[in-house]
Amino acid sequence: MRIRKVLSCAALTAGYIGAASASSDIDLILHDAKVRTMDDAIGVVEAVAISGNRVSAVGSNEEVLALRDDGVRVIDLDGRTVIPGLVDTHLHLDEVGENLQKIQTNDLRSLQVLLGRIAAEAERLSDGGWIVGASDWHESQLEENRFPSREELDEVAPDNPVFLRRGGINAVINSKAMEVAGIDEEDADPPGGKYDRDESGRFSGWIQSFSKVNEIAGLLPAPSEEQVRSNFLAAMQALSSKGVTTVRSQHVSPDHLASWRAIVDDGGHSLRGVAMMSINPRAPLEQDIASLEEHGISPGMGDDDLRVGGLKVTHDGGVETALLREEYTNIPGFKGIEVTPLEKVERLSAYACENGWGLSVHAIGGQAITNVLNAWNELNDECSLADLGWGLEHPYLPNASDIELMRELSVTPHTQAPHNYTLGAGFLEFWGEERTHRSIPNRTYIDAGVLPAAGTDSPVAPFDPFLSMWVEVTRQTAAAGVLGAEEAVTPLESLKMHTIWAAQGLGMEDRIGSISPGKYADMVVLSDDPLSVAPEELRKISADWTFFSGEAVHQP
Repeated sequence: MRIRKVLSCAALTAGYIGAASASSDIDLILHDAKVRTMDDAIGVVEAVAISGNRVSAVGSNEEVLALRDDGVRVIDLDGRTVIPGLVDTHLHLDEVGENLQKIQTNDLRSLQVLLGRIAAEAERLSDGGWIVGASDWHESQLEENRFPSREELDEVAPDNPVFLRRGGINAVINSKAMEVAGIDEEDADPPGGKYDRDESGRFSGWIQSFSKVNEIAGLLPAPSEEQVRSNFLAAMQALSSKGVTTVRSQHVSPDHLASWRAIVDDGGHSLRGVAMMSINPRAPLEQDIASLEEHGISPGMGDDDLRVGGLKVTHDGGVETALLREEYTNIPGFKGIEVTPLEKVERLSAYACENGWGLSVHAIGGQAITNVLNAWNELNDECSLADLGWGLEHPYLPNASDIELMRELSVTPHTQAPHNYTLGAGFLEFWGEERTHRSIPNRTYIDAGVLPAAGTDSPVAPFDPFLSMWVEVTRQTAAAGVLGAEEAVTPLESLKMHTIWAAQGLGMEDRIGSISPGKYADMVVLSDDPLSVAPEELRKISADWTFFSGEAVHQP
């Protein structure tokens, strides 16, 4: 085994250099390990040396240990597996931290338990304050397989506005929240969304609307700057404990970008971030552009600890409102909605092309995917989408032509297996068996040469990357059994989706995604080897140590 060592950026540019005598710039050596570098040119090695925030050398125990001197810290890992720091290409970082402070919902199995938690919170908040639930749940996980009704919420919290968000597009509210939000019983459906109504036409409390749900969220007491930073730090700590070292956060506001930047500048961060700036679905595009310019936000600004990755807009809805080619299984004649009108998506794409912006568009349904790709194909002669790093978020129901166009345009599909886990029963109800079994088509993407980048969409779904890997490999769900077994991937492919392929999707494969000399020393020591355990054991894997830029940010 030939040691690969890099002592400087110049050496990295020149290529690998062979084994050498002890180097005083080495700070840490991990040895007696199974280091899955995810670098095809290196493969699996036994040891890795770290200099500052970079990987300095990899190789056999004998070769790497020969590089130490008296001041080098050495950790014997006793045969444990080491992988690159994990990458989550789609979550909402501030909301992950905020979610941890709310009524927890992911563990719920019955409406009675949920209503009991709301009643307890109403008793605690006797001043009539907002009662807010965490958003990483789905009604299919409940025995009753439904949302609580407005009447049920009114009974346990008559004097408190209740806001139970599920994911990014759905929420359930009670009558007091309707009053505070100015929603009248007779109001028409919100633009780009709908109000669910019972058989008598009465509003049930269930809202399906990205803009209306966000509007109500905006009525909650605004967190202080200290609280916002606390939420970011709580999310970072939680993700570090799972081995995540890089995230791509969606719908970031200018204010939250500034808060995140302040944490980085203070040296308080434990992961690196890519911020996708939020574009309002219904506001004039000129208003979005003016806001970015007012805050001095430009394409790619920042550094490897935090940079602006591009713009993010939501074209269609979620499970119940994604823009499909054919009608919904349970709603005759309904094919979904445009959250952001196609005309604005097209204008935004042209603006991003002309001004060198990265761009990602939420497009779940087949018609939404085709709409976006056709618009991008018309722009490809004017700018190289491959160079700009454009991607689709949750492209779950593509056809063969869509996938071929994604390959031709170098568009990255950002997929989130936890959706299959938490939302699978909803997929079946709204999309039917045929569409559900071919949704989230990671196998098809890989076979077509279109490499998917993995994420979790937390707090819409749990942020545990090992749960995500388990679902990618087994296609298991929380409430609907195995869905789409033919779209399962291998454990190695799943690991690539969370490391080197994810890094490629972010345009950062030269800095992260593998344990290679010259790259950042972002690494995870695992409780088990994901490529050796039985597939059903993947979700039980934990991160024993997490190293970010050579520093242990999570350890025993």
